[in-house]
Amino acid sequence: MIAQPAVLTLSHDFTREDLFSVVFVLVDDWMKKAYGSSNLPRETQMPEFTDSEVLTIVLVGELCHAPREKGWLRQVRASYLHLFPLLPERSRFCRRAQKIVPLLLAFRRLVLHWADADLKVIRLLDSLPLPLCANWRVHQSAQPISGTAWGYCSSKKSFYFGLHPLGLVTEEGFVDELFLAPGDMVDSPLLNAFLSQCERLGKDVSGQEWVGDKGFVSKARESWAKAFLGLTLQIRQRDYKDFTPSFQKLLDKVRRPIEGLFSVLTDCFHLTDMLVKTDLGIYRRVEAKVAAFNLARYFNLVLGRELSEVARYAV
Repeated sequence: MIAQPAVLTLSHDFTREDLFSVVFVLVDDWMKKAYGSSNLPRETQMPEFTDSEVLTIVLVGELCHAPREKGWLRQVRASYLHLFPLLPERSRFCRRAQKIVPLLLAFRRLVLHWADADLKVIRLLDSLPLPLCANWRVHQSAQPISGTAWGYCSSKKSFYFGLHPLGLVTEEGFVDELFLAPGDMVDSPLLNAFLSQCERLGKDVSGQEWVGDKGFVSKARESWAKAFLGLTLQIRQRDYKDFTPSFQKLLDKVRRPIEGLFSVLTDCFHLTDMLVKTDLGIYRRVEAKVAAFNLARYFNLVLGRELSEVARYAV
């Protein structure tokens, strides 16, 4: 594990200004090492309000569980303008925030590296419903987000309208990937689509073991993943005649924590309550929430606290 010294500021009582300072130090130091500047390379003149500041405001907003970006920017402008004196108006900030999506993805992977979570072999695999519109409002709403469709959540025994993300989580509870898929795509084709993306993007999953529920079961897929990706899929088999082998019970025990992590992302980080109207917007908000969630767990790891205490940073 790489313990960043700035995180020790959060070891005792701290304010939101302290949280802003710690996140900015981590982000800005990384930006200068990776890109040689506090901004991404541009052909035009570098803006005075830096990408490091944009990323800091976005991440701290998610750490503080701010449900709406508009309201969060009002808070920053009203109470913390002395920290960000060049903060632009909301429309320009949103355009800047759309351009830092690659930074959110890179920073999330950096946090995994700091926590040594990228070195772990076992990953937990599961999906969750992501409703984007209340059922009774579907006929009134023009949903421009690609892939929105009717889906069915078997655990809640209810239909929803939205997307069906696939989550890949480490044993310690760090989110490795959150793959957005159409709402009507069930688990088996959803995993096929995610594996195809891994192959297309060259994601290195060789040597890993993914533990999944019985909805992902497919002998042909397990053989293909092992042969072409070097990936071992440990998928729980379906129960027959009310008998569950001991190995299947072990898989249930291993993958149980992922459901609790999804509930934290849903209840605390407002994953299912974003009110986003564009593809890029929902992708950015999801990446920001996942990056902030991983960052909060990394803080707890460095400070020796319980990893699940992510609400501690909602100051």
